[in-house]
Amino acid sequence: MNEDLIIQIAKVIEEWNPLGEEANATDGLEGYRYEAMDIISSSSILARNQSVKESINKVLTQAFNIKLEEDKLSKASKQIECLLRAE
Repeated sequence: MNEDLIIQIAKVIEEWNPLGEEANATDGLEGYRYEAMDIISSSSILARNQSVKESINKVLTQAFNIKLEEDKLSKASKQIECLLRAE
């Protein structure tokens, strides 16, 4: 897996910070690195069946048991989709 891509996607998620203040109290978060890897994997495996936005939604809601704000999810999804397409 491309390390630079992982870092770029993790940065987008970190800037969005869907966990908010809870991010500081979440063990093993590592700047959303693992979630970025999961998004990359699920986006490439499930590309035909679901959009990048759906992949991000599934990864983050399952990982953290949270409900994502639609407008922020859409914005981050567009940025992440551009990064994935550039690969």
